[in-house]
Amino acid sequence: MLLAGSGVAHAATPAERAVAACGSSYYVQHSYTMGLGQNVTVYQLYSSSTKNNCVVTVKHENSGAYYGTATGLGAGIQAEGDVWHKDDKDYKYYAGPVYLYAPGKCVRFWAHYEEIGASSIRDWYHTSAFANCG
Repeated sequence: MLLAGSGVAHAATPAERAVAACGSSYYVQHSYTMGLGQNVTVYQLYSSSTKNNCVVTVKHENSGAYYGTATGLGAGIQAEGDVWHKDDKDYKYYAGPVYLYAPGKCVRFWAHYEEIGASSIRDWYHTSAFANCG
């Protein structure tokens, strides 16, 4: 995906791809990068206009063979006192978006990334603390 700005096209950053997946009214609140090569970032986004939270886990374009290859990738979000809402399957570019309307509640995000090496498979997981209350 290429984005244009001021007449100059550039490759979209992982954060820009997360915004594109959730929608143009969303902005990044938190992120966490993981993997041996720091190849994947999970983003928690929010839209003031819709009052929705959104989570997307994005593979970086510089992640070599992982980018464009379907591997385990997950994104999730949970409001305090509620169940998890997750999308965890094999994806080529990103998992999600997972949306959650949770006014007046704290939320936390979750990510999964399956990294396949020459002789092993390693699963990376991240669960954030509850934040963005209200």
